[in-house]
Amino acid sequence: MNGRILNISAVLVSVLMGGIEARAQCQLANPSFEFADNGAPVFAEWNQFGVVGGTGSPVVHGKRSAAVAGPDSGDWAISAFWQALDTAPGERWDVSGRVLHSSLDVLTGSAKGIVNIEWRNAANNLISYESHDVLLPADSADTWHAFSFTTAPAPGGTASVRILLAFLQSPAQESGTVFYDLIEFDRSGPPSREDQQWFDFPGGRVIDFAGHDWRVKGPGVYGPGPSFFGDSVNDVWVDAQGQLHMAIKKFGGTWHSTEVTLEEPLGYGDYIFTTVGRLDLFPANVVFGLFLWQYPYCYDPANPWNLHNEIDVEISRWGNPADDVAQFVIQPYYVTSNITRFDITYSEGELVSYALRWLPDRVEARAWRGGPADESPATTIASWVNTGAYLPRPEQPRVHINFWQLDGPPSNGQNQEVVLNAFRFVPVCVDLLADKQSQCFLACMNGPSTDTPSTCGEYDFDNDGDIDLIDFASQANQLR
Repeated sequence: MNGRILNISAVLVSVLMGGIEARAQCQLANPSFEFADNGAPVFAEWNQFGVVGGTGSPVVHGKRSAAVAGPDSGDWAISAFWQALDTAPGERWDVSGRVLHSSLDVLTGSAKGIVNIEWRNAANNLISYESHDVLLPADSADTWHAFSFTTAPAPGGTASVRILLAFLQSPAQESGTVFYDLIEFDRSGPPSREDQQWFDFPGGRVIDFAGHDWRVKGPGVYGPGPSFFGDSVNDVWVDAQGQLHMAIKKFGGTWHSTEVTLEEPLGYGDYIFTTVGRLDLFPANVVFGLFLWQYPYCYDPANPWNLHNEIDVEISRWGNPADDVAQFVIQPYYVTSNITRFDITYSEGELVSYALRWLPDRVEARAWRGGPADESPATTIASWVNTGAYLPRPEQPRVHINFWQLDGPPSNGQNQEVVLNAFRFVPVCVDLLADKQSQCFLACMNGPSTDTPSTCGEYDFDNDGDIDLIDFASQANQLR
């Protein structure tokens, strides 16, 4: 083991096969390495062999990344973290992630970072494999490099597929450490991940609210609830003032709930919603949700982490009239540190804003009286910062807004309506590797800045008094 490894805070250990071999499953578990294991494996659900470890720096997302170094076996050999997932012959897989080597322990000689894909039969025997170079000694150090590829079709007889995040070392026993973070490993489709987001929206209705296109859920019975979600102009509509109205209504003998979803995933940034009026007067079993969410390929209750990339502002007493009316949540809600409840007293016609600032290392949730530009210490109702292990990952979570019935129709038997006055999104410059962030980056570099405690720059390009873009301080080392 090279002594320089310890200087970059990665604790690497040499093992033959750490932990119990993970079962094949339907979806990658612990993909950004936020969950450590109490046993031999460094990370929950990841198997390992060779010289492997975990580190708190460098990271792309959350607080941890995976580190691998050469096994020093004297032959061509690898160290790796790996997982097995269920698959079938003919299926292809989309693979992506981030990889880095540090100037304190760079790759040398023939060493490199590789991602191997192994196809195995029902007896767990290897059928074949493919190998992809993702980091070479010539690649710049101290910079996260993006990699992505689509596998070949799984060969006949395949029952499971393994992804190995590896360090390949030659007989020269080269030094170096390779760091991996933010791994994605999904079936290529059909259906694609994008297709999966719209199965609950068969009606095809699209509305324009706050300068964005939103799809209307339904018609049909879906979760949450489950409820019948209606998509007609009597369920969801935008008025002449540009305000969004969503209803819980009885049509004939059927009670309708409602939901709309932003067509475009916006990524890291500040999501601000503004409502009108007395939301505290809703019946106790009515739920109004403002949230980010991503439909997963499948549900695996054995996986305890945030598979669905969900964070919420929810207005509901959850069936108990004595409860507080509001909560901020990072799913899963049953983790005590993932939820905080608070009360709000509203006035007739009052504007109240709620915000979810989603960043690579935290979520900042706030509520205040007034519109999007009125946030201040004097107007603050509640605020909450979560830096835990369940932070959403920058895959495809989209904004959802829903208004639904918990355990039956509204307890007072009356139709309900909620009004949104505004929605605003302030992007955050955090990742130069993402194409959609490039324009954001150029703006960060060229725009005027006003320093604040939580950001290294806030920019108002049209001089309207509203912040148009935030340059995130913790990623400032990438802004060059």
